[in-house]
Amino acid sequence: MFPIQSVWFIRIALIYLMIGSSIGVVLMLNKAFVFSPEIWRLLPLHYSILIWGFFLQLIMGTAYWMFPKFLSEHPRGSIWQVWFLFYSYNLGLILYLITKFILPFESLALLGKFLIFLGLITFMKLAWERVISYNK
Repeated sequence: MFPIQSVWFIRIALIYLMIGSSIGVVLMLNKAFVFSPEIWRLLPLHYSILIWGFFLQLIMGTAYWMFPKFLSEHPRGSIWQVWFLFYSYNLGLILYLITKFILPFESLALLGKFLIFLGLITFMKLAWERVISYNK
């Protein structure tokens, strides 16, 4: 059965895909019709949203679903750790994107990076435990 956590990772990833693609449309329209050279300042935001928001969350959601399962009542590990991963990663990404591209508050950008880091470490821990325990 498809876990609800993976469903939410993939849903949020698709929202980031729509946002990143919309920014890409604006960039391509500006390339064709040259509205303003300032629009090119959106390019780092465009690829940050697509890489960190879409690709990574799609990978995490799919991997959480597909990695080998434990032979126990909690086949994918601790539920609270997955929700912690989901919320910390997304909150960190939103904080980072806002502070990096809209409001330059360096302390909030650092907090965003730290939350992203915590989320990624949690994901690696969850995935690594399932891979290692599969051979036992």
